[in-house]
Amino acid sequence: MPLDISQLVSDAGSGDIDAQLQLADLYESGFGVPVDLAQAAYWYHKAADGGSAKAQNQLGQFYIHGKGVAEDHSQAFHWFSLSANQNQDSAQANLAWCYQCGTGTEKDYTKAFQWYLKAANNGHAGARYNLGYMYAHGHGTEKNYKEAFQWYARAARQGHVKAELLGGLMCMNGQGTEQNYEQAFEWYQDAAMHGYEKAQYNLALMYAGGHAVEQDDQQAYEWHKKSAKQGYVKAQFNLGLLYMHGLGVELDYSEAEKWFQRAAKQDYLKANYQLGQIYLQGLDVQADEVKAAKFYQLAAEGDYAKAQYRLGRLYHKGLGVDRDETTAYDWFRKAAKQGNSKAQCATAIHLAKGIGVTKDYVQAYAWMLLANKSQNSQIKDFLSNISEKLTEYQLIEARTLADKWYGEQHRLTTASE
Repeated sequence: MPLDISQLVSDAGSGDIDAQLQLADLYESGFGVPVDLAQAAYWYHKAADGGSAKAQNQLGQFYIHGKGVAEDHSQAFHWFSLSANQNQDSAQANLAWCYQCGTGTEKDYTKAFQWYLKAANNGHAGARYNLGYMYAHGHGTEKNYKEAFQWYARAARQGHVKAELLGGLMCMNGQGTEQNYEQAFEWYQDAAMHGYEKAQYNLALMYAGGHAVEQDDQQAYEWHKKSAKQGYVKAQFNLGLLYMHGLGVELDYSEAEKWFQRAAKQDYLKANYQLGQIYLQGLDVQADEVKAAKFYQLAAEGDYAKAQYRLGRLYHKGLGVDRDETTAYDWFRKAAKQGNSKAQCATAIHLAKGIGVTKDYVQAYAWMLLANKSQNSQIKDFLSNISEKLTEYQLIEARTLADKWYGEQHRLTTASE
């Protein structure tokens, strides 16, 4: 039966709330009439004034996004509140979001939690996901990983892709639940099939590591590529590595360079480092030490230890940059402080020989002690030679320094995980 717009307009104009709501929906969607957001907002407003919870929530959305009306977060909060108090689950979730973000009202995690809980108990998948997040981070409630997982799981069973991702992570890590790779794989796969790039990346890692599934480099490559094409930077970087090493795909340095470039444009430090490697070694490109130095510099300035060490080597040898032993030492030391053993060795050698820095046997010995975790015979010889130049007190001082620096590196690593 054809839609009678004129009759609908007549009924809506006579105060029929259902007709007003239907007319607003038509103007918003463009079904049977041209899209007209101003008209949609007008009729939602009429229905909202008449007490329609659905219209009140929709009108709130219009005010949030400035659809058919001037953007006004206070008005959005007002209409969400009216709808939420009529037990409309979407409005309850939207009101919670306003409190969580401080949109149209003061930020209040406790109220956000309370409204998410109401919406979640009414079956709203997004609210269940957000409630899990609140529990996981202790926002508006005590941190509780078990509760977080339970709410993520409820949302995941409704097909909420972000809940599938975070619920999967908790399964992988045994956080709030028993470790369960199979459940993680199932949720990642479902979210990945729905196009969620982070889930595609995690699924790729499952295939690469052989977790809950037979190890499969080709599948790892395929899922990395799907994620990378959507712009997910970690997948772009890993895809570059797969091309660089011929894992799951034919070795192709040109493709590797392309994906590293894409990741580097998103300021991914490891990608800049790999580009430095490609240009330094001339892997399917013209070897260019100047370009290599620039890429290493970008990563080094972002505090990436491997790049700091490599940049130090370039300054030490004068490759792509003017030779500068002081700058070389500075970069070696930065990397050494982050636990890079090669940089620790280089720092120790510079200190022992007074290259680019004042000679200091105590610090040289301390840095080489740190590097000695590998039990390298050359390091042992270095330590033996330096120890002959130190008094017993200086040896104690060097060991104390080494212990102190090791502790600092350990705390840094733990805090960044």
